[in-house]
Amino acid sequence: MMTTTIEDIFARGTVPASTAYQARLMIFQPTRRPRELAQLIQTAWGKHRVKGRLGQQHADVLEAILHSGTKPRRLGDDGRIKILVDPAEVRRKSRQDGTTLQRVLDDLMQAIIQIIEPDHLAGIGHLIDHIDWARQPSGAFIVKAPPGGAVICERRQWRVDLGKMLCRLVDSDLWISRDPYPIAAMRHGISQAVARHVLSHKVSPKGGWRLDGLIASVAGPLSAQQQRNRRREIHQDVEVLLRLGINLHDGRVHMTRKGAVCSKTAGPCSIPAVACSKTAGRVAKPRPI
Repeated sequence: MMTTTIEDIFARGTVPASTAYQARLMIFQPTRRPRELAQLIQTAWGKHRVKGRLGQQHADVLEAILHSGTKPRRLGDDGRIKILVDPAEVRRKSRQDGTTLQRVLDDLMQAIIQIIEPDHLAGIGHLIDHIDWARQPSGAFIVKAPPGGAVICERRQWRVDLGKMLCRLVDSDLWISRDPYPIAAMRHGISQAVARHVLSHKVSPKGGWRLDGLIASVAGPLSAQQQRNRRREIHQDVEVLLRLGINLHDGRVHMTRKGAVCSKTAGPCSIPAVACSKTAGRVAKPRPI
C-alpha cells in the first residue's frame, strides 16, 4: 500500500519523484536544449507562467533529486520541505556530469513558476530554494559510504530546500513514484515530455491517445514540418517507450500497464508495487542529442 497523505511522506522517509501537474502544465519545455522564456502558457489542464530556462534535462535532475531524497522535514510553518540527497545518485539517475549538473541546478533555482489555474495549486515561487552540504548538529559533514563501506570513498550529502511552488505540488497534487533513469536515458526531449505526460495517468483512454494530440499537449502549436520532426524523434525512442509501458502503434499511444500515480484523496493506491519500485529495470544509455 502506498502513502496517501503528506504526513505519510515524513513517516516513510522519502518523497515522490514527480507530480501529475509537473508533466501536464508544460512547465518544462519538450527539448533538451531549452530557451530562456518569460511567458504565460494555457493548457487543457490549467494556466501558468514560467520565467526561466527549463527543459527536459531540468526535469531529469529535479526528478533525480526527489527520487534520491530521504529524511524529509518541514522548514518552519510555511509548508516548505527539506530533504537529504546523495549528489552522486542525482548525477547517475539524471545522466549528468559535474559541469552540466551545476548549470542545470542554477537554472532550476533561478526559474520562477506561477500557477494561476487550477485554483488549488495557485501560487508563485521556485522549484528549489537552496542547496548546501548537509551537516550534523556538531557541524560535521553528513557522509554516505559506498557499498562495501570503503571509508576513503565516503561522499558528502546535500541538504536541499524545496521551493514553495514545488512543495505546494507535493502537498496538493497527485504523486508519481517511479525511477527517473529510463526517461533520462531517452535521446529526444519530445519523447521525454510525452512519456512524462502519459505516465501522469493511471491508464490510457479507450482507443489510446492520438500521437499528434500528445505532441500538441506537451509542445503547443507547431508547424507541419515541426510536427513531422517531432513524430520522427518519438519513433526513434519507441523501444525505450515500450520498456516504460508505453506502446506506439499506427499513430495511437497506449499504456501497457498502470502508471505509478497515487491519489491522496481517494484512499489506498491500487497500483502494483512493480510500477512504483525504485529498482525498476534499467535501459541502455543511448546518446542524448
